[in-house]
Amino acid sequence: MYLFARDLGYICFDIKSAVKNGPLNDAQLMVLKVVKDQYDEKDPEDLRKLLIDFNDRKMQEHLDKFIDEKGYTDAGFEKMSHGHGRQAC
Repeated sequence: MYLFARDLGYICFDIKSAVKNGPLNDAQLMVLKVVKDQYDEKDPEDLRKLLIDFNDRKMQEHLDKFIDEKGYTDAGFEKMSHGHGRQAC
């Protein structure tokens, strides 16, 4: 598990968490290889932004797929936003 210590200006690797959570996956290993050498003090912040953008894109893809599978529409979301979602017993 990588910990981004933005305020401290560096990235550190928490080996105890990595061992506890099991082996690193391919994506985590690739990030480790990319950032093993810190090039300048701005790098951790740039990397953090890239990973946030990547995660945002992946979550949006997942959400879009879910919405398509369920057949939800903009009109349906609009209707849901005006309802309270509770049903009488």
